[in-house]
Amino acid sequence: MERRMGEEEDQFLPEIVSKAIKLPGVKVDRMAFLAKTFNHLKGTELAQLVDQGPQSLYKTKDLIKVANRVVLNDMEKNTVFLLLQGCRLIL
Repeated sequence: MERRMGEEEDQFLPEIVSKAIKLPGVKVDRMAFLAKTFNHLKGTELAQLVDQGPQSLYKTKDLIKVANRVVLNDMEKNTVFLLLQGCRLIL
């Protein structure tokens, strides 16, 4: 069964995104991010994704999987970076 965001979640999401955008260092080129994340899409599908959002092409459960993959990938990069920084301090 596909999980749909409730009305409460729908209301908070734009607020969270707008606050995140205002944070220093949190700037994302939306088109580049979507093109990289959904790199299997080309042409009209990519244009639709950028214009109408990923929910226009994918079910919520699939987008949650993609989001989890992106978060895990970023966490791995940060973990490696912090580990290397720690090793540098020790040496």
